[in-house]
Order: sequence, then C-alpha cells, then structure tokens
Amino acid sequence: MRKDWKYILYVGGAIALFVLVKLITPKQYNWNVTLAHDDKDPYGTYALFNLLPDVLEKKRIKHNYKTIYELKDSLTSNENILIVATSFNPDKEDCNALLAHVNNGGNAFISSQYIWGSFADTLDVGTRDYLFSGETLLKEDSTSITFVNPQLDTMEQYWYRKDNIQNHFDEFDTVKTTIIARNSNGKPVTIRIPFGKGNFILNATPLAFTNIYLLAGSNSNFVSQTLSYLPIRDVNWTEYYHLGRMEATTPLRFILTNEPLRWAYYITLFAILAFMIFEAKRKQRIIPIIKPLANTTLEFVSTIGNLYFQNGNHKNIAEKKILFLLDHIRTQYMLSAREIDDEFIKTLALKSGKSEQELRVLFRTIHFIQSATEISGEQLVDLNAKIETFNRR
Repeated sequence: MRKDWKYILYVGGAIALFVLVKLITPKQYNWNVTLAHDDKDPYGTYALFNLLPDVLEKKRIKHNYKTIYELKDSLTSNENILIVATSFNPDKEDCNALLAHVNNGGNAFISSQYIWGSFADTLDVGTRDYLFSGETLLKEDSTSITFVNPQLDTMEQYWYRKDNIQNHFDEFDTVKTTIIARNSNGKPVTIRIPFGKGNFILNATPLAFTNIYLLAGSNSNFVSQTLSYLPIRDVNWTEYYHLGRMEATTPLRFILTNEPLRWAYYITLFAILAFMIFEAKRKQRIIPIIKPLANTTLEFVSTIGNLYFQNGNHKNIAEKKILFLLDHIRTQYMLSAREIDDEFIKTLALKSGKSEQELRVLFRTIHFIQSATEISGEQLVDLNAKIETFNRR
C-alpha cells in the first residue's frame, strides 16, 4: 500500500507542476480564422455573439451547425438568419430554402469574403479580392470602411488591417441594390438587396466582425450599425458554412470542446495510464526459506539396525553386513567372492593392502557365521569390528 501511495504522489506532483506551468505561462493566441461563436482568440466571434442581444434588443439568439435546408421546417417568416464565413456557396437545396425564407418575409445577414455559385447568380452579385486583381487600396498597412448614409455616424472611418478587408462587391444590380458601406477605394463592402418580402444584407469583410476588431476602439459601432439594418427579430445563427457539422458525434463532444474539461479528461487518462504502467511491474513476494531435505539414510539404517538388534535377530544383521562387504569387494577391487580360496585371499591382500593373515581371520569368521544357525551379540560385534577394520584405509 505504501508503494501505491508513492506512485499517486508522483502523479499528483506531476499534475500540480503542469497546472502551475499552465497558469504562469503567457497565453498563446491562435491566429487561425475560426469565426466560431465560442472562440475568444483574435479571429473568433465570441464578442459578436455577446453583442447581438444588445443590438437586437434582447431577442433570442439561436445557434446551430445545420444547413438552411435542414432549418427550413423550424424557421418562421419573421426570423433573421445570420451567417459569417470566409466563403459562401450553398448547394441547390440550401439556396432554394434560403431564397424561399427571405421571399416569405424573412431577412438574412451574410458576411463572406467570397459569395459565388447559384446563390450569387440568383442575386446577380459577385465579390473580388483586390490582392489578386491588381487594385490598390492604400500604401499604408491599414485601410478604412465608411458608411454611405451620413446619418448613421457622421461619416466616421473604421480602420482595419488592409489584408483583413481586401474583398468587396464588384457586381450587383445597381437598380435595386442599396450600398451601405464602402472601403477606402470607394468599393462597396456592405449592400442590401430586397428579395420578395424580405431583404439580404450582404457583407464582404467578415473579419471586421471578429474579436480583434470588436474589442478595439470604436469598431464595435461598425458592427452594431451594420446589424441595425436587420429588423428586431429572433436570430438563427448557423456556422455550418464555415465550420461544418460540429454537432456531437460522440458522448465526449461536450468534454472535448470545453478546454477545462478537455484538459481534465487528458490528465485523468494520463494518470490512469501512469498508474497502470507502475502497477504492471511484478510484485515480488517474500521468498520463504526452505530447509534442505536432511540425509536420513543413516537414520534409517540405524533405525532398522536397532529394530533387528532389539528382536535379537543377530544372524540376519550379520548376513546383511556380509553381503555389503562382498559387494564392496566386487565393486572396489573387481573380485568375485563366489569362491574364497588362497588365490582370492592373496589377490585381495595385494589390492587392498591388508595382510593375508588378517583376511584369513575375517573370512573364517564370515564362514562360521554363514554356517551357524544363530549367533550371539558378541559374535555380531566381533564381525562388525573386523569389517570396519578391513574398510578402514
């Protein structure tokens, strides 16, 4: 258990160090153009999302990632549609649903650098990027947008980076189109086109609606006054045409799209993985000391010998000792004891280093015991002494 706590402390310390580093590290901004309503980075539209209720007098702002065709059954004729994207080219079904909604009395605000396809052909509008058309706005790094109607803001200029508002409208029906705002070259960047019972408010500078400009100077006035051309109604803001279908496809969608929850999820996974790696090590149990098996051969022989001795069967013990002796002579000296004569005794004396007289006494004793019916304990002891003397080198 102590080892487990040690690993937990290690992981906890690593997590605490990571959180501390995240807290003291300066925030790194993401400069990608997301135009996402929940993105607080420079080119997100979090500020616009929070500004809309004030501009539209607290009307409801409904947000989604659906196409206009998917929304058509839920849209009402007195509802505004808001789209902010870098490029707007809806397919045929979306285009027909959008045109039908505005024709029935709805209004749509579309801010996009490039408006093309069947929708642009229907309204007879076209956009152009001055960076690729040979036009020049100003030699300076920044340029401005000005409203055409002097009653809006007394011709105040709103300044932006030149490469952020380089698009404008170069084609539109001059008879029915109203120009709302122009850039420094006098090119229209915001126009209004009536269609049926409703209106299209088209804008070619979507980056002017991002956080970096709404939170700087008076540029928020440009956004609020542009959106004031929409009637005070509920707004249905779809981000499908820039971000795609972002609805939850897994139960983790909510966690992964929320930065604090996302980091908590990743840290939890890391902690579990680290714990599994540490615990994967084989834990060595204490190895018990096992006593080696004792050599009980001598104890067994002693026990059997005592048994025979207590029963008084001296002859049986003597015969077994004789058999062991003859087997020892056969294996040690390579002599067979089938016939014990003078030749056998002489050969054994030479090999064993014993005297012939000593061997003759030993084998006479063996012959006597083998021929006797019973022997006494003293005779058994005498035999054992002679055998021990023979075996002793």
